[in-house]
Amino acid sequence: MEKKGDILNQLAMIVDLIEKINADTKSSTIVFELSKMEFNRVFEYFERKNNGRREKPSNSFNITIGNVDVIFNTNSV
Repeated sequence: MEKKGDILNQLAMIVDLIEKINADTKSSTIVFELSKMEFNRVFEYFERKNNGRREKPSNSFNITIGNVDVIFNTNSV
């Protein structure tokens, strides 16, 4: 199946569903494990969207959307 669409829009839909879950949660976190190439692509996408000037992380970075933390990890091995 072809993957298409803006990652921020997709994450916003996922976060919306998580925030509406019928449970009293203390916190919500989504973790994505990515290949190094995909990790770099996703990080650079977020940097362009935010006009960021952060130093590129080696193995992990996170964003917060609403009340949900979204973590992107990669294994550097």
